[in-house]
Amino acid sequence: MARPRRLSAAPLLAAALALLSGCSRQGAESAPRRPTPFVFQALNLRQQDGQGRLLWRVSSPEARYDLSRHLAQARQLRGEIHVNGQALYRLLASHGTVINDGQVIQLEGDVRIERFGPDPVTIRASRMRWYPQQQRIELDRSAEARNPQLLLQAQRATLLLAQDRLELRGQPRLQRRPSNGPESCLSLRVNALDWSPGNGRLTATGPVMANGLGSGAETGNLQASSLSGNTLQRRLELQAPVMLSVPERRAWLKAQQTVINLNDNSVSSAAPFTAAVGALNISGQAFNLALDQQLVTLPSGCRLVQPDANLEAGSCRWNWQSQTIQAGGGVVLRRPQQQQQTRAASLSGRLGPDGLLILRAPGSKVRSTLRLPRSSPGTGTQAGAIRL
Repeated sequence: MARPRRLSAAPLLAAALALLSGCSRQGAESAPRRPTPFVFQALNLRQQDGQGRLLWRVSSPEARYDLSRHLAQARQLRGEIHVNGQALYRLLASHGTVINDGQVIQLEGDVRIERFGPDPVTIRASRMRWYPQQQRIELDRSAEARNPQLLLQAQRATLLLAQDRLELRGQPRLQRRPSNGPESCLSLRVNALDWSPGNGRLTATGPVMANGLGSGAETGNLQASSLSGNTLQRRLELQAPVMLSVPERRAWLKAQQTVINLNDNSVSSAAPFTAAVGALNISGQAFNLALDQQLVTLPSGCRLVQPDANLEAGSCRWNWQSQTIQAGGGVVLRRPQQQQQTRAASLSGRLGPDGLLILRAPGSKVRSTLRLPRSSPGTGTQAGAIRL
C-alpha cells in the first residue's frame, strides 16, 4: 500500500487532490482496473463566504478518497457550522461520506448536531445529508431535537442553517421532558412543526392531539386546532377550539385559546369555557388546571348546574382525584323545584358516583329562603317565605 498522504485546509477536496490526478491516470493506462483509493492520515475541509468569514469546516483522523468517483469516506467526522461569522452548530458523526468534492456530505451512525447558546439543543438522527452550498441538512430515520425542557421527534426533518430553523415532518411529536422520573406528563402530536431554537419561536399546524396530561391512573386527553409558543419562555398556546377530556370521570372541557405553562405544568385560559363532570355542568370566565395537583381552579364567574340545583360563586376549586369541590365569594345556591335559595360565604361538597354534587357549609353562616306553595281556599293560610 502506498504511504498515507495528508490533506489539510483545502476549500474543496478536488482542488487538494489536483496534483495527484496524474498518478491516477498513469495507473489506469497500465492496468484496466479500478484505482486504489488514496488514504489520508487526516482530512480537513473548510469553506469561506465572500467576506472571508468561515462558513463551515470538517475534519477526520482518516479518510479514503476515490478520485474517479469524487468521493471521500471518513470516520469520526467532526465539524463546525458558522452563521454570520459565528460558530452556531457543532457536528459529530461516526461515519461520513463526502460526495462530489463537498457538494453533499452524508453522515451516518451515531450522528448528532449540537447548537451553541444559553439553552443548548441537541439534534439527532441515524442519517443526515448536509448540503453546504444550500446551508441545509436533511434528517431522516427517526429525527429528534431536545433541549432541557422539550423533546421533539419526527420521521424526518430539515435544518435550515441560515434561518436557524428546524422543520419537522412525518408525524411530529412534542414531549415535555420531566424534571423528575422517566415519564413525560405531556405528549403533543401535530401535523407539521417548525421551531427556531435561537429565539424559541415554535408553530405547529393541527390538528393537535395530546395524551398523558396529569399523573396517576386517571389522565386527560386534549385536542386543539393548532399550536404556537416559545420554548425560551417555556410557554405553549393552543388555539381554539380546545377540548380536554378525562374519560375515567366522564369529564370534558371546551375552551378558547389555552396556555400550557411548562414551568409549573399547568393548563389555563383567560376566556369563558364550558365543562361537565357526569351530570354536573360547569362554566366560568377562566380556568387553571394544575396538572401535578390534579386541581382545577375557576377564579371568576363560577357556575355549577345539575338537575336539582344550580350554584353561582365568585370562584370554585375542584380536585378531580378526591372529587371535592369548594365554592367561595358570594355563593348562591338555588333549588328551582323547591323554590329554595341559599346564600353563604362559602360552600364545599363532593361529587358522588352519579356526578351529582352534595354540598355542605361547615362553620359558616347560611341564609336560606324557602317559598311555600299557596294554600287551598278555606284553609286560612297564606303564601309566604321561610328564611333560615
